Amino acid sequence: MREPNLYVILSHALIGSGFFFLYMHHVRVIFETRTNLRHLNQLERESMLRREDALYYTFYKKLADGPDFWHGYEQLKNVTDIEYPHSVNVLQRFYVLPELVTAYFFHVVRAGFNPSVQPMQFYFDFVWLMGGVTLLVLYLYGTLLSENVFGGIYGVLSYLMFHSFAAKIYERPLARENFAFPFIFLQMFYLCICIGRLLHRQKHTSRLVMIFIMSLFTACALLSWQFSHFIFTTQILIVMTSWNMSSMPLGLANAFALDYSLSHLIGNCLAFVLSHGNSQLLFTWQLSVSLSLFLITIVRQIRSRRSSNDLLQSDYFSFKFILLAFLFASSMQAKLVYVLSKSGLLNWQENMNMHYCDLWAHWMLQAKVNFVTNLSACNPLYARVAWSELWQLVKTLIVKPYCMYGVVMLAMFFRKWRKSNVLTSATKEQRERARNYVLEDFLEEHHVSMSDMSNKQTEQQLQQCFALLESCDHDYERYKREKVKLQEEQQLERDDFMQDIKRLKAQIHRNYDKQRKERAKASGHNLKEAAPVEADSETETQVETETETPAADENKPITDEALPSKSSNTEATNGKRRHTTTTRRDSIVPTANAQILNLHYVYSFMQMIVFTLIGLTVRKLFFLSFTQGCVIAPTICSKVWYHRQRNIFWSVSLAVFLLSMFDPGMTNIRDEYFPSRYDNPTDDLEGMVEWIKLNTERDAVFAGPVEIIGTVHLTTKRPIVNHAHLEMRQMAERTEHVYSVYSRQQTSDIYNQCTQLKIQYLIISLDECTNEVRDDCDILSIWDEKQPAFRKYPQFCHELLHRNVPSFLKVYANEHYGIIKMFSQSVQINLKHNKMPEMSM
Repeated sequence: MREPNLYVILSHALIGSGFFFLYMHHVRVIFETRTNLRHLNQLERESMLRREDALYYTFYKKLADGPDFWHGYEQLKNVTDIEYPHSVNVLQRFYVLPELVTAYFFHVVRAGFNPSVQPMQFYFDFVWLMGGVTLLVLYLYGTLLSENVFGGIYGVLSYLMFHSFAAKIYERPLARENFAFPFIFLQMFYLCICIGRLLHRQKHTSRLVMIFIMSLFTACALLSWQFSHFIFTTQILIVMTSWNMSSMPLGLANAFALDYSLSHLIGNCLAFVLSHGNSQLLFTWQLSVSLSLFLITIVRQIRSRRSSNDLLQSDYFSFKFILLAFLFASSMQAKLVYVLSKSGLLNWQENMNMHYCDLWAHWMLQAKVNFVTNLSACNPLYARVAWSELWQLVKTLIVKPYCMYGVVMLAMFFRKWRKSNVLTSATKEQRERARNYVLEDFLEEHHVSMSDMSNKQTEQQLQQCFALLESCDHDYERYKREKVKLQEEQQLERDDFMQDIKRLKAQIHRNYDKQRKERAKASGHNLKEAAPVEADSETETQVETETETPAADENKPITDEALPSKSSNTEATNGKRRHTTTTRRDSIVPTANAQILNLHYVYSFMQMIVFTLIGLTVRKLFFLSFTQGCVIAPTICSKVWYHRQRNIFWSVSLAVFLLSMFDPGMTNIRDEYFPSRYDNPTDDLEGMVEWIKLNTERDAVFAGPVEIIGTVHLTTKRPIVNHAHLEMRQMAERTEHVYSVYSRQQTSDIYNQCTQLKIQYLIISLDECTNEVRDDCDILSIWDEKQPAFRKYPQFCHELLHRNVPSFLKVYANEHYGIIKMFSQSVQINLKHNKMPEMSM
């Protein structure tokens, strides 16, 4: 990895800025084409937001509608209408950093630049801006790994042509990953820059700057998305694994690992403070793993000071050491959680990781964990990626272009092979002319005259030159190229040998310094003077003897073989100097292949593999694998096949790749702008919202399906008792009580569960009240799995729609939703199970 100069950095920034604005306009036009947002009224715009998106826009609306930013900020500290009747500190409970930043700049723009700016339009523009940041980082990341601007351009074009596999920012603009992933991507990109700079310079500089930047990116991601900590956990494990494969000096590796682990710890602490003590950040796996890495690095530094200082690290991590450090860090984390729980500052049931663990148990083991887990697993966003869809992407993005590239490379190989095997017999005149050229170059470069040709050594050198000319079929230009290659190979071997001698000399000096200190401690002050002098003299004599040996070997190839002609001597010399500088710099870190096994490239490739496994499990997260794949895909061939001739690779393959993907890519772009199967929600939610505004009290408490209850709260400002964040244990219990209306339980049990939550109006989905089990994701099917003893009874909500049930009254219904009014507890009729007429049917 070469460090670019200022002009290269500015040129990349200019190209990346062009992609940045292009992508912002691209997704804005797609969203406008799909939604026709400019021609919708406020109710229709807000009704488009569903699930947790509506909830987060509610928070943004509180911040934007206030007289200033800080008025809304204080309101979010005490919100009682989203988990009625409990008071919730939104800043502590939810991931509202994007809303805070957007609302702050909204007030700044409205106060000083554009008083007529619309809150929703400003919010969407901020979302498109974050998408542009993702594309900008993708271009810079691809350019960094491929070390060629075409690698970044290819990654950007792949991302745009197959945008439907990305985060689909135009379908769910307010999704948390749209705000968090740019910071995650920035942190990954900056990590690769730091690793590459470390390998290039062989010293760890700007440590505070690295810690600050990585801590800031980490904290922003943690405050924007609850899944960010899991991605950072995989990153730390990958870095710990790949670090053991490198042969970096121990002190350098310790310093970098210490700063890297500190950046994660500081980022976690910063997020905890800014979120007013979000307890979820204390349960993260990232905290345990980063603390383990920190402890491992500290122990390694202590051991390295006590033991002999080797130039290269032997085994940076061992499995036993990692396991012990992880167990110790986990115990420290558990102790902290225990202390906070005893002090009343933390509730263990708020741990969101338990929900994801239950989901993984459901997916991997096909276990029926609980009602909310089965309900979440049936969410289409959490479904698995179909193998046919995955194969279509792999075939279009990888198999087809690489097969075409292989055909082109194979044709080039056969053409070169055929050309090399064609016997071209040179004429006698051409042979004599080539021999004269070689003789002239030999006399001029060795400063000899024709009278000196009687010397046997000189004659032998000239004959070797003539033999090389004959092997080149008396082609003088080919002869010069072969001589340059031979000279470069000899120079590389000599530089490597001299570097080994220097390294051996330094190691001998350190060993004798250590022995001198040990002898000084054992023998006293008198013996301290004599032994080191002898040791140093022997060392210098030995090193001088070994240093003279390569000097003699260096003269040998020069006397044995002739140098190239005068016309190519300058180019060969300049090329030799450049190779010598690069070789000395790269030989400090001996690797199997410096082009392929660079640590930052190994990390990026392993991260893509982990993202792929995650994306195949959860469809919602497949964009992680796709985005990282757009960075890695164009770099594989350039590094493995043509790491020495990448210009040939890019000149041939770029056109082949783009031509192979042009047709399916343009088809995908056309489908994004003009979707054939995209339909706006037609569930008549606006009509139900209008009825709620006109016919219910402003403080009426509602509950309902998680898909729309947040939208009802956003548009009507009525208090709600449940919302879509089912990973919160308390909200999972509330949702199970609300969804009991779809079960076969007794009327009294369902009424008691609803009155405990102080529900006054209950919204039900009529599609789920058919009293029939259609598939495993039907809510009635989930209840039957949970309560098999009630299968003989009819579904409660089905009876509710067709019969009069005590304490429940249907007050509104359309084709999709119905509203049930709950009577007060004073008119409740407690009926026993055997006396209930609806149960006897």
